[in-house]
Amino acid sequence: MRDPTRSARIPLFLALLACGCGAGDDAATDTPAETPDDAGDAPSPSCSFPDPRLGTSPQARALAAAPARCGQPEFAWLDDPSLGDVVSVEPAIGFRAASLADAAQREGFQTPREIVYDAAVRTVTYVTQDRGRLVEATALVAYPFEPADGRTSFGALLLLHGTSGFTDGCGVSGSDEYHILGALFASLGYIVVAPDYLGLKSGGAPTGFPHPYLVGQATALASLDAVRALGRLAPDQRGHLCVEPRFVAFGGSQGGHAALWVDRLAPYYAAELELLGVVATVPPSDLLGHGERSLSSVVDATANSIAFLSVAAPWYGCGDRLDEVFVPPLDADIPAALAGSCDPEDDLPDYDELGDVFTTSLLEAAAAGTFRDLDPWGCLFAENGLTTTSVERIPPTDPSYGVLFVVAERDRLVDPSIERAAFATLCAQGMRMEYLECAGAGHVDGTFWALPEIVDFADARFAGEPFEGPAICELRAAERCRGTP
Repeated sequence: MRDPTRSARIPLFLALLACGCGAGDDAATDTPAETPDDAGDAPSPSCSFPDPRLGTSPQARALAAAPARCGQPEFAWLDDPSLGDVVSVEPAIGFRAASLADAAQREGFQTPREIVYDAAVRTVTYVTQDRGRLVEATALVAYPFEPADGRTSFGALLLLHGTSGFTDGCGVSGSDEYHILGALFASLGYIVVAPDYLGLKSGGAPTGFPHPYLVGQATALASLDAVRALGRLAPDQRGHLCVEPRFVAFGGSQGGHAALWVDRLAPYYAAELELLGVVATVPPSDLLGHGERSLSSVVDATANSIAFLSVAAPWYGCGDRLDEVFVPPLDADIPAALAGSCDPEDDLPDYDELGDVFTTSLLEAAAAGTFRDLDPWGCLFAENGLTTTSVERIPPTDPSYGVLFVVAERDRLVDPSIERAAFATLCAQGMRMEYLECAGAGHVDGTFWALPEIVDFADARFAGEPFEGPAICELRAAERCRGTP
């Protein structure tokens, strides 16, 4: 159930930890003159960052006033100036550009341009909201450290991770692998923020509810507030650099789904920020389609549907109705297993047949093609799928704005045929996207093999290049992605 894109191949970078820029590093010839937290007295440029602002269109006001769905108790989004406020900051860890570049080359991480910046990484706690109340979340922040070229301002990269667990402590801000991945992107010239998502925080008081896995609204709002938190950091907490209020969102698997929800909700929720474009790799964008498939036969995605139903239900106020979904005692055992470990597979039941887990009424609705109408369970899938949600997309007006939609040809988790159809549906709904299918790639490979195309896409968005040409909304055949080994 744990998404392999969270850590697959990245552990091969762990040797980098011995090459960090922190105190006590004996490699003096390669170590920066100061550790990331030693530069507190360095001069800071004059930076500005806008205050939080909800969208003001009638469409945006209507959603902010009534965002509840699927019979959920009513609430409204807060229009609060504290959103994005930084509550606490952990010490930074540094990485040398040369070490990052050497390890990237050694392990086959291909980037289209040179890794040039030393980087620093830290964890922050910030303010976001959930169902009408302020809450705290955590995120990893990475930034170039003392850029030798004298740059003082960088755009932001919102890095959205795959499935990492379902309870506090299961996010990526405490992960060695994601510290290194964040440093790698910072060394390319971005200020990176990788939110843990609600319910996965790495410290502080307990969240009090499970991570609302694949719930688009909950994840997108916390992610957008993480971008706001970049602008609220003190200058010495982000390397005496200015962060620009414009960003690209990039995520894989669950993170690809999250990135598409950031695209959907940014103009509603964070009107002061400029989202330049989105990269969604191997995303379950048609969540209803994947759910129906996973309830028709036992497939890899069946485990993800089990998790989604278990933890989305309490977020929507129907956590006491899981006996309508799971056969007893699994209606209690599954939530307990997900709450008890970041790797709950050993505590979850083995099953050979769908009927070993799911109730007859649920499976009959899926078999009859009426699952979407099964209240509230079909609604949970439909409202959190990009192709079926009732939240209409507000189209961007910037001619440079675009979406890169990446599929893996041999993906056994996120079915490629469902996502090819979803791409066509989203294009028909007005999304301007470019399709890239990595030939021969499995679920994990689809993200890593497309890294050169992803970085080029992000660079083009920051450069303001028009997003146009015959490839827009063209469903192309699978091709060799440039990072393919």
